[in-house]
Amino acid sequence: MFERFTLNARMTVIRAQQEARELGHPWIGSEHLMLGLVAEKDAPLLAPARLGVTYEAYRPAVLAAADGGLGLAEEDREALTGAGIDLAAVRAHFERNHAPAAAAPAAAPVPAPEPARRGWLPFGRRKAAVPAPGPAPASTVVPGLAPDAHLPFTGHGTRALEAASKVMLAQPDDRITLAHVMLGLLTPGDELLARTLQRVGTDIEPLRAAVLADLGQVA
Repeated sequence: MFERFTLNARMTVIRAQQEARELGHPWIGSEHLMLGLVAEKDAPLLAPARLGVTYEAYRPAVLAAADGGLGLAEEDREALTGAGIDLAAVRAHFERNHAPAAAAPAAAPVPAPEPARRGWLPFGRRKAAVPAPGPAPASTVVPGLAPDAHLPFTGHGTRALEAASKVMLAQPDDRITLAHVMLGLLTPGDELLARTLQRVGTDIEPLRAAVLADLGQVA
């Protein structure tokens, strides 16, 4: 699917998967693809930031609108369940990790790090300090998903990428760029994406019109 994507467009999809994992979402939806786009610092698309869709504002909007899986469209919930994803575990993870701070248990005290060990050389010279061993970094565990499993795209996520291809084919281009992905995402009918955008003060149609205006096209 991604052979005709530019490097930046591919990196957006990779970033979308990374963001989904870090948010505890065992799926890649249009909301994660949008998050990957606005995380791109060198993106030529200025309209999202101008309308308030910045990475810093949009990331919590995705977390809130997805609501631990309850915000997904019914077709996506059924497809993910059919793929073996435990949405109840996703919801439990969301409630456990994103509950109000007042309801969260007090954090356990963090033990002081073990001091670095020093060795001795002849004549009293010291070796360089050897860092104390620490725990190996753990990979992000995604609730409801088997370890190391690939995250599936939701129906809306897949349709957004297909729409990006159609946008590219309608223009004198032979590569799918960030602009094509953005326009593919901004297709009416994606309720979860619309809710995420509404949380930062805009919606699909005004953002699409602004992107087209920046590109010198007519909505």
